[in-house]
Amino acid sequence: MIKVINIISDTNIGGAGKVIINFSRNFDTKNFEIVVVLPKGSALVKELEGAPIKLIEIDGLKDKSLDFKSLFKLRKIIKEEKPDIVHTHASSIARIAARTVKGVKVIYTRHCAYPVSERIKKGIGQFLYKSVNEYFSDRIIAVGYAAEENLLEGGISKDKIDTFFNGVEQIATTSDEAKKKLKKQYNVADDEFVIGILARLEYVKGHDTFIDAANILLKKGMKAKFFICGAGSEEERLKAKVKELGLEKNIIFTGFIKNVGDFLNIFDVQVNCSFGTETSSLSLLEGMSIGVPAVASNYGGNPYLIFDKENGFIVPIQKPEATAEAIEKILTNAETRKYMQEKSVEIFNNKFTVAHYVKNVQGVYEKVVAQPRKRHVNILDIFIILAVLIAGVVGFKLMNKQDATTVISNGTKVVYSVKATACLPEVEKYIEIGTTAYDSVKNYNIGTVIDATIEPNQVIAPDLINGTFVSNEREDMVDVTLKIEANANVSDRVISIGDYELKVGKEAFVRGKGYALSGYVISIER
Repeated sequence: MIKVINIISDTNIGGAGKVIINFSRNFDTKNFEIVVVLPKGSALVKELEGAPIKLIEIDGLKDKSLDFKSLFKLRKIIKEEKPDIVHTHASSIARIAARTVKGVKVIYTRHCAYPVSERIKKGIGQFLYKSVNEYFSDRIIAVGYAAEENLLEGGISKDKIDTFFNGVEQIATTSDEAKKKLKKQYNVADDEFVIGILARLEYVKGHDTFIDAANILLKKGMKAKFFICGAGSEEERLKAKVKELGLEKNIIFTGFIKNVGDFLNIFDVQVNCSFGTETSSLSLLEGMSIGVPAVASNYGGNPYLIFDKENGFIVPIQKPEATAEAIEKILTNAETRKYMQEKSVEIFNNKFTVAHYVKNVQGVYEKVVAQPRKRHVNILDIFIILAVLIAGVVGFKLMNKQDATTVISNGTKVVYSVKATACLPEVEKYIEIGTTAYDSVKNYNIGTVIDATIEPNQVIAPDLINGTFVSNEREDMVDVTLKIEANANVSDRVISIGDYELKVGKEAFVRGKGYALSGYVISIER
């Protein structure tokens, strides 16, 4: 029997927590013994009660990846439990603790995908990122191809990575009576469609796009209620936006919900507008399990779950018009809707069940146990590692302090380029040379547009038949590169426009008259 300790730092139930819940309820109890270590008071505790696992709660870890105070607590637990494997989720300190115990293998799951900093794409930054991650992990599980691409960009060896998607339990179908009761609770009329988004209320989840798309459809006369399910830091701002649009009766904020399945059962379409971290959306998979078609942004792992024109539509990020059009196509064409409902269930059963996921994870466990053992880290190594980490943190703070005080010159002219992909072709007619550009999040003036390049959008998509990737040129989308000139403050380490710091690789949200783009800074000239 293979014994595995899963360690997670989450106090709330996010994607990683749901994965642990699903695995803990469905693993092979004859061949595996599972222990889960998590922060005391975590919301996961109640959800894991009754699963055939051992639960250990500790003081510490709480939503911290590098919680140094928990290092020796974790090391003590690992030594006492004597596992074959420690599997970590959002807890770097757990990997360090596990590596100090002789004979223990370490697995780390990358649950998210995000733009990789230029600092770790090459040179010493990539060397350090690769070395640390490969030293403290025997295997790395990437939740989807988007997460794998992140790891590869950081220099992680491909043969160190196991890539597969999350799997979920099929959502139970609720009765017509239960659906009617829930709709009545939120004043949904019999002739109204229900469109929903299930996501944390954070900026990168794209709720602005969802609200703008709802506004478009409601102005066209669509009878519908739009549900925003979840909680987060953007809640008050989003509610204020809905109020300003006068749509409080049609756009409903439910807050955090535990009965996700009940809401999915009344959704006619599920929407995912993310343009931030998104690898393998569990909400999309859960909706798919009961035949809910989806409209999802062309970001991260979404295109690997939602196959355009099959179980839904893929649309460009931050494009309300395209999102609204896709929703309308599903709801107003009975044949399209029925086809997508059937394909959703078919694709789910073939690729994304919890059984598929559990089998894949157990396969990694078996592979890791068969690998030769690495040298474990001794107590002296722990103090060396801690000293290096502390020195790095202190050094980073000192550099930032120096950045803020050692200004070489003010008002220096800089020209930088921002590239945005998958934009509507109509954007070209709105971009005018010589006009002011603003940061659309914080409304900073970030310079003057001095040039704009429009090119066909290239899409890299999986070829499921041949098991490879293909590049296609899209006629309905373009890539836009803006050159922006600005007066900047330049220090020996930082270039900034007021409070707006310029860095190659930094995400940029550019707004001009009649357009808004989301992209990345790709070059800076001085």
